[in-house]
Amino acid sequence: MEVVAKLVRIMWVPLLLSAVYTGWILWQRHTATLPMPIRDPLAGYGNSVKILQFYAGAREIAPGEKAEVCYGVVNATALRLDPPVEKVWPALSRCFEVTPVKSTRYTLTAEGAEHATVSQSIEIAVKR
Repeated sequence: MEVVAKLVRIMWVPLLLSAVYTGWILWQRHTATLPMPIRDPLAGYGNSVKILQFYAGAREIAPGEKAEVCYGVVNATALRLDPPVEKVWPALSRCFEVTPVKSTRYTLTAEGAEHATVSQSIEIAVKR
């Protein structure tokens, strides 16, 4: 009987630690399942049309080589590329390839609400 009493006096510490640990795990699981607030990734751009990016992967290429052109726009209702080498549409991030025969200036024009427009240009040089 004395051995059992001694065992009970010793076992309360691991039993208490196990109970505290189990409670902590259950609390962590509960807080992990709380819904996270959903943020609109475009909220910081306002309502006006903007060209976020318009660039070429290479500013100078050899004849016959391809260059990658990338753009990103927000709040655009229509998009135009001049010269029209590829069909473009409003997107946060999109790339396409061009193969200019001579040095070419590409202009991206984005149209937003109430016919507001913004434009940006890049030039790809074809070295001879």
